[in-house]
Amino acid sequence: HIQMQATSDRIAQPSAPRWASNAVVALSILSLAVVVWYGPIRVVENGQPSERGGFGGAVDVVRQGGFPVYISTAVPFFFLLIAVECAILFVSGSPSVGGAYSPEDSWSSLAAGVTQQLISMVIRRPLILFCVPYAWIHENVAVKNGLALPLDSPWTWVFAAFAVDFSYYWLHRKCHEVGVLWAGHGVHHSSDHFNFSTALRQSWFQGVASPFFYLPFSICVPTPVYLAIEQVNIVYQFWVHTCLVRRLPWPFEAVLMTPSHHRVHHDRRVHKNFGGVLIIWDRLFGSFLDEDEAFRAHAPPTPDDKVPREEVALFGVLTKQETWNEAVTQSMLWAPIARPLARGDLAEAIRVAWKGPGYLTAGAARTLKPPSPSATRIRFTSSLHPAGKLYVLVQFFVVVGLGFSLLLEATKSGLSAAAVAVPASALILSMYIQGLLLDCDASGPVLERLRLGAAAALILSSPTIPPGGSVALACACVSLTLTLAA
Repeated sequence: HIQMQATSDRIAQPSAPRWASNAVVALSILSLAVVVWYGPIRVVENGQPSERGGFGGAVDVVRQGGFPVYISTAVPFFFLLIAVECAILFVSGSPSVGGAYSPEDSWSSLAAGVTQQLISMVIRRPLILFCVPYAWIHENVAVKNGLALPLDSPWTWVFAAFAVDFSYYWLHRKCHEVGVLWAGHGVHHSSDHFNFSTALRQSWFQGVASPFFYLPFSICVPTPVYLAIEQVNIVYQFWVHTCLVRRLPWPFEAVLMTPSHHRVHHDRRVHKNFGGVLIIWDRLFGSFLDEDEAFRAHAPPTPDDKVPREEVALFGVLTKQETWNEAVTQSMLWAPIARPLARGDLAEAIRVAWKGPGYLTAGAARTLKPPSPSATRIRFTSSLHPAGKLYVLVQFFVVVGLGFSLLLEATKSGLSAAAVAVPASALILSMYIQGLLLDCDASGPVLERLRLGAAAALILSSPTIPPGGSVALACACVSLTLTLAA
């Protein structure tokens, strides 16, 4: 008993203030509501924006065969919530080590998300890989046989919301159970931190397999409705990546995916809680693990019941990140499959490709034990000087601004893949160089000076300075001066 109490005292941390939790929840709900309302008015693909917002506007758009691009609409709110979470943590202190921010880790998460969107814009969207099989089945089976649900019926959208979340549950679960799918998905878990920036740490590869898990519902759910609802499902999942929200009232915890449930999911020792919006699928299919019950099984609550639930979790993956090179990070979980192939051991490669880390644990009884004293929460940091990290972040947000502008322009104007490819590649190259700087690689400063010089020369050689070009030129000149001084 004395040993157990000592363990509880050792890991005890102050919970986030109630006002902080309430602020995060309120802002998350407000942001989601604004995105859902404003999406059909602001950013639309394969159609014209509606003059109406909300459900009516979404119906107007899908009637044209298009769909609201809710993810693009949500991007500013993602960064707003990240800024708010940072401010709250600065004022109140972090309730956990993993819930705090570090410049390099946040950069890594955000760079993964931005790169994934740029790659999608250049490759996946122009080839419409994400909806061709679904649309073909819907047109040739559902429409021809009278099975297609009406576009404008609220019940169609409600059914689609459950169907998409059900499909996402099985997609997500299989991404943990099957090795080759985990190799594509696991990068989302590679951060030792768990905060709003972690939500944007997206895989470059998962989008190849994910559309196939939604195909069963193509026999009834119209393609544009599916595409719209899938985006709302993804936007919802952003807000559950935080340690500031402790527990919601029990009806919400019983039905919805919440920060408490998702913290369990991101623990590197267990593979549980795979739902997107709803946790009911995990409860039904034996993959649910409650954060409270898991902790109390091993350590009693403190007298004021402020159980340090987020501190029980060890975030990240078992394969430790060893570089800030985004391409290496994205591919590091493919190595266990590639190594046996390289030495000619096909049987071992097949075994690893089939059995992911959650193969035996997803449906098995599991629990969360308090971490041992030897457990290291944050296993990888950058040795770059703080001023250098600040420089990387400033450069990154310049890239984000340009990338978001490009994304909006491509969506609204229907720019071709070729027109988008060159600037998108330049932005991805910029983030690659930023990774070299964080790695303290000797080639980083050299390439950064060349990049800045090329950017300034390109702007100056333009007959007319493009919108925002003067600002970009000023940034390039100041940045070049700083890097030369460094």
